[in-house]
Amino acid sequence: MDQEEYRQRGKEMVDYIFQYLTTLRERRVSPDVKPGYMRDQLPHRAPLESENWDNIFQDIEKIIMPGVVHWQSPHMHAYFPALTSWPSLLGDMLADAINCLGFTWASSPACTELEMNVMDWLAQMLGLPDMFLHYHPDSRGGGILQSTVSESTLVALLAARKNKILEMKTLEPDAEESTLNSRLVAYASDQAHSSVEKAGLISLVKVRFLPVDEDFSLRGETLREAIEKDRSHGLVPFFVCATLGTTGVCAFDNLEELGPICAKEGLWLHIDAAYAGTAFLCPEFRPFLKGVEHSDSFTFNPSKWMMVHFDCTAFWVKDKCKLQQTFSVNPIYLRHPNSGSATDFMSAMRLGFQHWQIPLSRRFRSLKLWFVIRSFGVKNLQAHVRHGTEMAKYFESLVRSDPLFEIPAKRHLGLVVFRLKGPNWMTEKVLKDLNKSGSLFLIPAMIQDKFIIRFTVTSQFTTEKDILRDWSLIQRAAVQVFDLCRTPKPVISEEVPGVISSPGPKPTGVASHFFLEKGERKMSSSRRVTAQPRRASLSSAGWLSTERARVLEEPPLEDTFVEDGLNTTSLSNLPAHNKKKARSLSVPTAGLWEPSCSKAVSFEGSGKSRFHTTEKFLSKLPGEMLMLEKSAFKKFLKFYRVPSFPECTVQCGLQLPCCPLQAIV
Repeated sequence: MDQEEYRQRGKEMVDYIFQYLTTLRERRVSPDVKPGYMRDQLPHRAPLESENWDNIFQDIEKIIMPGVVHWQSPHMHAYFPALTSWPSLLGDMLADAINCLGFTWASSPACTELEMNVMDWLAQMLGLPDMFLHYHPDSRGGGILQSTVSESTLVALLAARKNKILEMKTLEPDAEESTLNSRLVAYASDQAHSSVEKAGLISLVKVRFLPVDEDFSLRGETLREAIEKDRSHGLVPFFVCATLGTTGVCAFDNLEELGPICAKEGLWLHIDAAYAGTAFLCPEFRPFLKGVEHSDSFTFNPSKWMMVHFDCTAFWVKDKCKLQQTFSVNPIYLRHPNSGSATDFMSAMRLGFQHWQIPLSRRFRSLKLWFVIRSFGVKNLQAHVRHGTEMAKYFESLVRSDPLFEIPAKRHLGLVVFRLKGPNWMTEKVLKDLNKSGSLFLIPAMIQDKFIIRFTVTSQFTTEKDILRDWSLIQRAAVQVFDLCRTPKPVISEEVPGVISSPGPKPTGVASHFFLEKGERKMSSSRRVTAQPRRASLSSAGWLSTERARVLEEPPLEDTFVEDGLNTTSLSNLPAHNKKKARSLSVPTAGLWEPSCSKAVSFEGSGKSRFHTTEKFLSKLPGEMLMLEKSAFKKFLKFYRVPSFPECTVQCGLQLPCCPLQAIV
């Protein structure tokens, strides 16, 4: 490709990008491909001769786009935002053309100096303390653009570790650094991002993940107790990672309580505000920042919500000397005539940005950030954050208006978490069906043993109409799952003699009436039973032959859906059909296990009615099962295929739509 063709093809690419970003609503959000889909579409070896650009360009839609998740789509609600914008794209277009490696001031003065100025702009826009500014007379700190928050957290942890080891060596000058390192311990909440754990693995320090309160926030007293306990065991606490906007539910650790403790105990306080940091452009969200003056480092991603595309992570430190002493190397080929001048930006101003990070080379990231801030202005960026928050509020109101759903954690900013009222498998089934459709994209999380769905407003182009459309799809999927629950599935006999297929009568009523707002089951005034398919033979031959029977696909059992209002007792860690991971199974207990109970339960399916007392029914079940002991089930890794409970093949009489005994058989 020569320069004239580049000019022509560049214009074509700009047109293609414009068309792509303005027609995203017409595309499937997540791809419908399998791992390795591209292997057969590409040659197994690189071409020896140059190819025509038209052929290359055509393969974008043919090969690349079928496997793309469209993160800019208004119907993309997974993870957190990863937004771009027209000014950001233009900024990186220019930066890629310049392609400088800004590891020192001399390698590209504009790269270093623009970054310093833009980082000061950004700190002031967020309301951060002056100690994070490059150009402030009382500041020893400053900011830098890193690739990710994960990298920034690792850099902060390594700097804190180096600083603490230097302190310890003043008291133990003969001790090896590796020995001192083994005594260090860091802290974060159990809601912190996985990058904190990874940073601990890389730096070879222990990380304690502390429990949170009812609002999923790490509190000061919890940290204080952990510090005291670890010091009593000879460990040296040195680092705390506080999260503002956790991945699961966008919760906020209590900086007002954590900050003074860290300052008093001599711990480095690092703040991870990867997603929520952009919200601090708006003054109304800054109460979450109270206590930030106690922090030693702060990081967030403009590449998430601020419409500056990946990669672009802002990272500030209060004392840059502690960062420099961690990463400082100064070979002769990196020295230059201005090494000791103020234009290298540090307090002693001798070094370069290469001593603020793990890599040596640095991209010209500040260009796209500069373009975005100037093109939008602070007011329009604030309006963008408020729009996303309002869209999330609108979705929250729709969820709260539907009695089938619950919101188990408070909404913050643009993230709403919700679930169906009922066992976990129902919410899991809804999520699976929604993502399989490709019409929208969502991801799950687990909080307090509840399976939840995260709904994040990610796109700046999302409207109320988009939210309403996506909510309609969610409601439709939920209704289908409840219908699954209410309709028993027949057994289809292939080669097994004596197997009776009997779907039984369909229950009536609205599924949402089976659950209260807090998830408890309502007690029904009259019990209505639904017949289950039963087996005609209890012989061992019949039992063994059931392996050859094909059963219509059932939803994975997490709990029993109780139509008649019985309470359930959960038996966890039982394997379920076609599932590798452990799931829980529940069997009814209320009104059944009492020895004095002599109620009769009816059987349907053969046209005859038979009656058994509860005592007679229970006599046919193993004693371990009646005691509800998990260990009685765990030892049978394939209990539904081993004749360990032959008596369970009898029609149980409970006649529930999701009978656990039927699952065992």
